[in-house]
Amino acid sequence: MQKDNFHAIVDGVRLACQHLVPDHSRLCAGAEDQADAPTIILLHEALGTIRMWRDFPQRLANATGLSCLVYERRGHGTSDPQTVVPRPIDFHNEETDRFLHGLISSLKLKNPILFGHSDGATIALKYAARFPTVPRAVISLAAHVFVEDVTIDGIEMAARTYASTDWKSRLERHHFDQTNTVFRAWVDTWRQPAFRDWQMIDELPAITCPALILQGDDDQFGSDEQVTTIAHHVSGPVTSHIIPSCGHIPHLESPAAVLESVRHFLDTYC
Repeated sequence: MQKDNFHAIVDGVRLACQHLVPDHSRLCAGAEDQADAPTIILLHEALGTIRMWRDFPQRLANATGLSCLVYERRGHGTSDPQTVVPRPIDFHNEETDRFLHGLISSLKLKNPILFGHSDGATIALKYAARFPTVPRAVISLAAHVFVEDVTIDGIEMAARTYASTDWKSRLERHHFDQTNTVFRAWVDTWRQPAFRDWQMIDELPAITCPALILQGDDDQFGSDEQVTTIAHHVSGPVTSHIIPSCGHIPHLESPAAVLESVRHFLDTYC
């Protein structure tokens, strides 16, 4: 496994990146050589970093035979700091239009496969809707396309845990002096009264690439209705699975089930 850590400059902002190349690569349909093979881009959750994916990117690269690019959004890990807290209601739009599209363009990635978790999955879906000709496929783990009471309840519980336990000190291992800002950027944004009306359901029909939608059956931040809604509204081929005995982080709680679903999906559409 070849691993390369670097910072990409996107519209003047430094984003931490990690590129992984498996020992045994695969060619997808239509690719003449490995240079044409798609790269899987991993988009982390609201409090995520590269390191918080643990060994999953390596396992994903080896399981699929495809290179993986993991990056940290602004305000996370060793990327440049976040400047606006709470974030605007439409913050996903900046993440797709400015940063994700800018990263794909600057690195000259061809037909990327987007793999997102939680907020990262929402961003992946939004990107596939706003730039439908760019991604080869989108893989969503525990996305939100509308706001539910269970989501707000989960965030309120997280806020209490952050205030009463050592969670902040554990997050500081990943976010350093940005820890409190990244936590507030998550919690305070979702707590805004106006955010209760946020949704991206109307954008889903613009998604025409193949989509794999996964969620745990015991997700404390969202119901199965998220999966049903996404699968019903996207226009392209869609595969959805509810993973049994699994919470909000399927790639760490049930990695074998996730990898098997991804392998089967890519064998069908890549």
